[in-house]
Amino acid sequence: MDLDAEELFVIAALRAWVAPLQAPGAPHPDWREIMRLAIAPAAAATAFDMLMTIIAHGARRSLDVRSPPCPSLGEAEVGLLALVAALQAGGTAAATEVLRDWLWDEAVPGALRAAEHFAALTAEAGLQLPSPDLVAGAGRRGHAPRPTLH
Repeated sequence: MDLDAEELFVIAALRAWVAPLQAPGAPHPDWREIMRLAIAPAAAATAFDMLMTIIAHGARRSLDVRSPPCPSLGEAEVGLLALVAALQAGGTAAATEVLRDWLWDEAVPGALRAAEHFAALTAEAGLQLPSPDLVAGAGRRGHAPRPTLH
């Protein structure tokens, strides 16, 4: 399974956001620059940062996010693609399911609001992800396919 440009944008931003947490002090790509290059509105970057901050602080377990050069996707990366695609298609229940798998209950509403905002703003900017049906079941442990980045 190959990723399209919109999916690559989400994965690149995610990996760049997480990279300083994985390897503090090492050089990292700037996730804000990735947002600018994708012509995502500034408000989308703010919503993405809020979503990621909530996930970082509210995760009930360690999430599998790969380093920027890794050619395959981690379970949480596939889950984020499914979450954004579902919200862009109006699938709040599917997005909530992904977040409930990752987060403590009290973190889910705030994360969902931030994710909804990010999904709406990126869709308005023309960054529409493919149908969430293509990544059904992606957010749950043990169900992640391993697409390759190109």
